[in-house]
Amino acid sequence: MGQIAVVIMFLGLLARAQTTFDLSADFSFQENPHKVWQYGYSATNSLAPDQFRFDTQSDRVDMQCDSTGSIGFWHPATNNGPGPGYYPYVAYNTTKQSQVGCKGWAVRAGEVAMEASNTGQYSLVRFVAPSAGTYKISAHFEGIHFGLSTTDVHVLHDDESLFDADIDGYGGDPVFHKVQGASPTAKYSGQIKMKANDTVTFAVGYGKDKTNSGDTTGLFAQVILLKKTDGGN
Repeated sequence: MGQIAVVIMFLGLLARAQTTFDLSADFSFQENPHKVWQYGYSATNSLAPDQFRFDTQSDRVDMQCDSTGSIGFWHPATNNGPGPGYYPYVAYNTTKQSQVGCKGWAVRAGEVAMEASNTGQYSLVRFVAPSAGTYKISAHFEGIHFGLSTTDVHVLHDDESLFDADIDGYGGDPVFHKVQGASPTAKYSGQIKMKANDTVTFAVGYGKDKTNSGDTTGLFAQVILLKKTDGGN
């Protein structure tokens, strides 16, 4: 009986030692950055950390397509629809069921939707480590445009690539469109050591065809602090 109590206590301590940062659960339209998350885009077609720019315009009724505001958007700047200030965007489904975007794509409950610009600027979501330690990074990308997304997706630790893949097809909610394509989804999972204020960037580009037409790509991302580094900064 005593051994069981010790095991239960150990598991409880282990659970408390781990901290989960979930992009979907933490998403905000009120502030950017929000907690450990930043929503943005690259100033050029480069993923260099110094090219990151913050989105400044939050819009819960995009292009008058959805008066309920079920799908909200972060844009680089104030805009009146596709054109200057609109792309790249970071969108989010605020509801508990899949929703259809007015340009022909479906985003699952709590899913983030991303699209690059037609000049190669990346849509970016960035995690900033709150403390030094060992982190587990998980990302699930999927094409969610009915016209079949053709994008490049990436996960980076600061300027180091952790994962690179191509999305080619539809891998979203099958209720709205059949799953099809050469690579409709891409997944990454791995552990890394980070210092405080290190970044993990989740990126979506315009793909090998070099156009963002029909490119909406979904993302679920989670970062778990497995163990803090004693005295680390």
